[in-house]
Amino acid sequence: MFCLILTTNVSKPPSLFALIIGIDEYKSSTIDTLCGAVADAKAVKRYLEGSLGVLTSQMATLYNAEATRDTIVQSIRALQTDPRILKDDPILIFYAGHGGTISAPSGWDAGSDEIQILVSYDAGCKTKGRTVCGIPDRTLNFLLHQLSKEKGNNVTVIFDCCHAGSLTRNDRSRLVRGVKLDIDVPSDLDDDILKYARVTSVPPKFLTTDLSSHVLLAACGQKEKAKENPIKSRGEFTMALLNTLMSVGADQVTYKDLIQRLPILPDQNPQCEGHHQNDILFRSKAPSHRCQLYAVRVDDGEYILEAGSVHGVTKGSTFDIYPNRDSVVNKTPLTRLTASEAPNPFSTVLSGDGSKIGIEAFALQTGAGAEEDLFIHVALDSKLESVFRALAAEIKENKTGQRQIRIVEEDQIATAHLDVASENGKIIFNILDSHVTIHGLDRMPFQLDCTVDDIRLVIRAAAHYYWHLHRTRETKFLRNVVKIEFMRLKDNDEEVDDEAQDDEGRDYGCSPDGPELIQEGVVDIVVDDDAIYGMKLKNTFGEPLYASVFYFDNSDLSIMSYFQPPTAKGTVDPPLLPYQSLTLGYGAGGGLPFTYSLRDGQDIDVGFIKIFLSTEQVDLSVVPQKSPFSKDYPRGVDISEKPRGLWETILITIVQRRNAPH
Repeated sequence: MFCLILTTNVSKPPSLFALIIGIDEYKSSTIDTLCGAVADAKAVKRYLEGSLGVLTSQMATLYNAEATRDTIVQSIRALQTDPRILKDDPILIFYAGHGGTISAPSGWDAGSDEIQILVSYDAGCKTKGRTVCGIPDRTLNFLLHQLSKEKGNNVTVIFDCCHAGSLTRNDRSRLVRGVKLDIDVPSDLDDDILKYARVTSVPPKFLTTDLSSHVLLAACGQKEKAKENPIKSRGEFTMALLNTLMSVGADQVTYKDLIQRLPILPDQNPQCEGHHQNDILFRSKAPSHRCQLYAVRVDDGEYILEAGSVHGVTKGSTFDIYPNRDSVVNKTPLTRLTASEAPNPFSTVLSGDGSKIGIEAFALQTGAGAEEDLFIHVALDSKLESVFRALAAEIKENKTGQRQIRIVEEDQIATAHLDVASENGKIIFNILDSHVTIHGLDRMPFQLDCTVDDIRLVIRAAAHYYWHLHRTRETKFLRNVVKIEFMRLKDNDEEVDDEAQDDEGRDYGCSPDGPELIQEGVVDIVVDDDAIYGMKLKNTFGEPLYASVFYFDNSDLSIMSYFQPPTAKGTVDPPLLPYQSLTLGYGAGGGLPFTYSLRDGQDIDVGFIKIFLSTEQVDLSVVPQKSPFSKDYPRGVDISEKPRGLWETILITIVQRRNAPH
């Protein structure tokens, strides 16, 4: 299963700036010498110059002894202050060399007893009386956050390294780019960096910067090993990546599709992580049209779609079948198949004539099942003529994969998702969901002119919004084994003077401060510009789990990606390991804390955090959407026994008030 982004009308990308790092030789004799990291870095530089036309003056390179810890940090900071780099210009940071793990210092909320680092040239050596520790992942996250805040989030990070090393020297035949270092890390490491990375302006709702500041392409999963090819003296991942890029073109592929186009690499599964992995490479925007494709296989005469109920497939859904992913653009489908029975959690049996299907095939959804219909109530008012014309046009057009619109009468208004009415010559939208109205929000704070096209955009977005908001499973096993905490955070930097040392080993950044705020599934807060929040997902089960987290905004129908697992060519690292936790907004999970705001004229707002849990990796990248009321809304359609095959959802209501209830 994979997501393919189809592109049209692509313009030339803006000027690209790059920081390219390759380290074969390390200062410490305890760290193995590599043979292909510098060669990889130079190959990336040649690709940027030759294939993309990037000027040499726009690329900084650090090879071997040049790549000290201080120089790497300073070089990333230099990108932030470079006056030549304009907002949203593409920035590439490439690193080939050793990755590593070291013991987490006291006071760091790392989620485990180890942290991951990039191994700089001087790692493990003494400098100014202290051992150089490499660059921890949280330090990199802060540096990338600062970079994206200044230059935009069109930042691509490529790491050809791993963190699955050992304390003993590697056999030279293995050529693994990972080590485990025996270094005592001071608790105040990088406090000079982190204290300046305080959040001064956090976007409303739940925008986290750990995953939105950049897209990461990594050579392998967390427990896997990034390997070098001893014959070609190159990294397997970088070779495959550059060969694929030269084959398809950087301006024709998204990050996610690029990873999925890579050849199979033995024992390593390259990963793609970030909110913007569906964007075109080196661009700050998504393609003009996108759709999700699913693999289809033939099993004992049955046609099996590699997607099920967790993906949103329902009984009655229809799919066009293509021989390969590239043929979707302009080719006629081989056939059309239907989900005639209720899907399984992660797969669906399709029916129809599949005689033309070969060994490999891919499915594009062309029709939704009846469960996905949007129910709208519209009063019989002559002032709403434009609404009826918009509904008629939307129903008649019936674009690929589009959900059906049903108009309900007054006596059935309780079944409707939305009520459309007229007020002072404008179109208004009344919220009918009792889970929202019970808290006092019964109307969206937007009005539209009586324009058919604008009304259609809202209707289309509402169909997508309410389907993904309400779909779930009735089982409760996963909901019972994953514990959710939502709490207010404190900014530790505010408590420590610039010159002061934190004797308690406090984790610079944010940490929980106060009680658990979820009460019977609801978080009820009074909006405070200075208040910041975070959450923790704790897996109390003995098996790894996958989680995707979204924020649903009932006021504007937007769905924001809060957390999603990475995409991979093969196996995806599960974010919820057995008996471990995933923190969001603080700690090892990274990202900015959450903050809340109310729109002008609003005294209350209600949103939902929805958590999808599953025992297998699920690509839910088609769930997020922008608000149809925003100017940049896309004009196209977004298209006791060990348990297996489970998926469930958890819904948390977030009530935001201007004043405390009396």
